[in-house]
Parts: sequence; structure tokens; C-alpha cells
Amino acid sequence: MALAAYTELLTYAREHNFTVGAFNSLNMETLQAVVSAAEAKNVPLIVQTYHVHLDFAGADYMQALCSVAANNAKVRIAMGLDHGQNFEQAKDCIEKGFSGVMIDLASADYDYNVSETKKVVALAHAKGVSVEAELGKIMTGDSTAEEIASGYTDPDIAAKFVKETNIDCLAVSIGTAHGLYKYTPKINFDLLKTLINEVPCPIVVHGGSNTPDDDILKMVKLGVAKLNIGTDFFNAYNKTLADCLTKPGTHEISQALASAREAVKQVAMQKIDLLTAYRV
Repeated sequence: MALAAYTELLTYAREHNFTVGAFNSLNMETLQAVVSAAEAKNVPLIVQTYHVHLDFAGADYMQALCSVAANNAKVRIAMGLDHGQNFEQAKDCIEKGFSGVMIDLASADYDYNVSETKKVVALAHAKGVSVEAELGKIMTGDSTAEEIASGYTDPDIAAKFVKETNIDCLAVSIGTAHGLYKYTPKINFDLLKTLINEVPCPIVVHGGSNTPDDDILKMVKLGVAKLNIGTDFFNAYNKTLADCLTKPGTHEISQALASAREAVKQVAMQKIDLLTAYRV
């Protein structure tokens, strides 16, 4: 099957009462791992690559890998750019066959964010590609709860932004953070509920790694459309690979990579169980 647009998966998830996982990947093994986890759980998946990792892997390589996975998978798979930094980067991924792109200009001037996002939307929608944007500031995991709260998304501005840009989904700041948490996260569920109810597009939460399972379940129950997870997968991959390669004796690289791939798959299946806990 061809790669699916985000909108197809988000609509299906809403109808069946679950949250779509958006799982980061940067090579063949991590991509195979998350897709095989989705197949094992019989759930569609968004595979995405962080903009910095595209410099390492190449947008054309990642799209080709994901297209092969989508053609062979029994579930629907989308391929996306995570945290695209400018119009040109989004354009490159659209032209190379991604089915979704994120344009993240949340730290820029509001009017500039709107104008550039509208340019991405016009190009993407003409090719059937979905667009995600971001409002508010999603901090890194070493930030305090107070620092994270300073970047919360304003619901009124978010609703205005969505109407002006016609994006397909919006990433918001509600207490999660990128990477691993130094402090226990404090999710503002009241704000999240308001955003879900008042913003006229599906709501996305980033920073799903290391977020307590109970908090993820609450987000799913409230109706978060898409949850991004990356660091937990990469940590499992690195730890398993390091364990394999530091054991005494000769190392067969394919066996080490297969072990790392399996470790990522196990983490991905556990995350999918949370995201589909209320599935109907």
C-alpha cells in the first residue's frame, strides 16, 4: 500500500477511540522495529524522522525505506518530517514523497509563523500531504515545571492560528518536554482538555518519552490525536547495541543490530498498548 496521509490515520483513530503513535526513526532497524510493532498490535502508525536526523539519513533514503515498509505492512503507515525548520525543508520532503510534514516555527513571530505555514499547507495539500504545526514552546526535559509552564499554548491563539493556516493538526505545549525528564513532569490536563475542545483540528502532544504511563493514558482518554515518541526508542537501541558489542568475543554486526531492533520493537509495543487502551 502507498504511504497514508496523517489525516487518514487521525480520522480512523478518532472513529476507533485511540491515539496514533508518531514514532521517530532514523535508520532501517528502528523503522523496521516500529512498523513490526504496529503490525503485531494491528494499529496504523506514523513513522517520522527528526529534521536533524534527516541530515544524517537523507530524506530520500528514509522515504524509500518507509515506502517499502508500507507496501509490505498489513496496517496503514504514514511517513513524516518531525520539527521541520523552514519552508524549503518541508518542500524537499513533500517533493520526495513524504505523506506528512511538520513545520515548526513556534519560536518565530506569529505573523511569520502564519505566512510560512500557509505556504507549506498550499504546497502539501495540492499533493495530498498533511501538515502539522506548533504553537507554544515545548521545552527540553532538563527544564523545571515552571519553565515548561511558561511555554504553554494559548487556546484562543491556537484556534485563530488553525483557522488562518488550515493545518491538519497542531502540536501544543501542555507540560511534556523533549528528551528525558530531569524533574517529574506536571501535565496541565485542564489546558489540554480546553485545547482539544476548542481548537478546530486534531491536537498533537510531543515529548512522549519517559512520560508516566498514567499521564499518557489520561491524554489518550481526553482525545489527544497523535503522540510523538522518540528518545525511549533510541535509548533502548543504544543500550542493547552497546551491551552486545561489549561482550567478550567476536561480534557479528547483524546479530547486534537485530538485538537492538528487537529492543525498540518491545518498547514500541508497550507504547502502543497505552495509546490503544480504550480502542473500540
